[in-house]
Amino acid sequence: MLLGLVPLLAAVPAHAEKWRITPTLAVNETLTDNVFLNSTNKTSDLVSAISPGVAIEGEGSRAKLRLNYVLTEQLYARESNSNNRQNALNAIGTIEAIEDLLFIDGTGTISQQYLSAFGAVSPSTANVNNNQTETSSYALSPYLKGRLLNWAEYLLRYRATTTSSQSNLASNLDTTEWTGALKGGTRWNSVTWALDAMSQHSDYSSGQTYDASRYMVTLSYRFNPQIQVSLIGGQESNDYVSLQQQSNFTRGGGFDWTPDNRTKLHALVQNRFFGTGYNVEFSHRRPRSMFSFLASKDVSLQPPGVGNTGQGNNYNAFYTIISAANPGLPPEAIAAQVAQLLLESGVPANSSVVDGYLTNRPNVQNLMQLTGALMGVRNTVTFTATRSEQQNLSLINGATNNFSLPNRTLQRGYGIVWSHKLSGISSLSFALNQQRSSTFTANSPETETTGGYLVLSTSFSPNTSANIGARRVVSSGVSSYTESALTGGISHRF
Repeated sequence: MLLGLVPLLAAVPAHAEKWRITPTLAVNETLTDNVFLNSTNKTSDLVSAISPGVAIEGEGSRAKLRLNYVLTEQLYARESNSNNRQNALNAIGTIEAIEDLLFIDGTGTISQQYLSAFGAVSPSTANVNNNQTETSSYALSPYLKGRLLNWAEYLLRYRATTTSSQSNLASNLDTTEWTGALKGGTRWNSVTWALDAMSQHSDYSSGQTYDASRYMVTLSYRFNPQIQVSLIGGQESNDYVSLQQQSNFTRGGGFDWTPDNRTKLHALVQNRFFGTGYNVEFSHRRPRSMFSFLASKDVSLQPPGVGNTGQGNNYNAFYTIISAANPGLPPEAIAAQVAQLLLESGVPANSSVVDGYLTNRPNVQNLMQLTGALMGVRNTVTFTATRSEQQNLSLINGATNNFSLPNRTLQRGYGIVWSHKLSGISSLSFALNQQRSSTFTANSPETETTGGYLVLSTSFSPNTSANIGARRVVSSGVSSYTESALTGGISHRF
């Protein structure tokens, strides 16, 4: 869907355009002693991955596009029947169809997603894992925004999303959503108001269809430029826990604190049909460090990895640090520095340690994530800890006012990456991560996976880099296995 936007982007008049198309090619080798991640009868193999790709990034007066696509051929020296092809896509684009009025957003992702929280967790895409499937998600969203009679700002958006997987064990999902917002000020400069409304239809191919709607009224008061408080009231209706639509009144409040441009706190708490819903975000950065905390509880249709077009936790952390230290740099220069820094230091762009799993119904997700980064002259340390609790929304013995307690799944994980610059072109990094999945019932299934990764990276030229590494992974519980592997690769940007 998003790839179809490229001709449209080219057709939009643009001035002072800045577009970059960068072909890439990578070759990686993995020598593993357990290619199928079995607990017994381990099979060793040499896996060759050939990965051509393309990166497109640009901005014109009426269009923006960021796209990264990689096609990987996995070739197995012994188990040739397992040869496969994997796609990876991360793309987001915007067209200003009518100046200052009509806009069209498009997004697309293709990624590997897990089918079960208790199945095997893959050390890399070279392993053959029946608990993983390629999942694609595309969204198209036209919207209108502007000012209404010079006294309020409005936004009217339609969004259509389709998500599908290659496995018949996973449910496809089609979602359509209408949202509208109207906000403005009052005769008192410190008092503002906002009206928000939403209507959503979700259709799971191997489940039910669900409809939800919601409207909210928000009244905010700003004490000073640093502190603002809000009161929220409204109503929501859905059929998540009943065969019929149920309506509930909602009320809550919000708090925003921005003492300076380095620190930000946002907190929102509301009573919802499932209990107390909330969203808390705190971040603080220094010239060479960054700390952030996120806590939320809300309805989730699919795991966060599906449809996520972000660059990754570590990418965002280092982008914040470098942009704060270099306020005069344009965004593209900061992005180039971040990409080069991550490459040189051997730090992965995405530090996710809890991957989630595909579902066939809405869930209530209770998520907490802590991220930190310290960047020294030669040493870099990043840390991520995540706790994610998923609870299926469903009926219990005909009851219509609760959801299934036995279906609560808890996933916890942490990841630490230490990187040391050996020279101007080489670095050594060590990563340790662990992920655990469990439930809240006695004698429940549980899976725990711990991995250690050592990587030596170097650059042959500004556009060519190489790495060699080793890993050791131990998994126990429902899915138990051990794996040791040696890796090596070379990549080039044309």
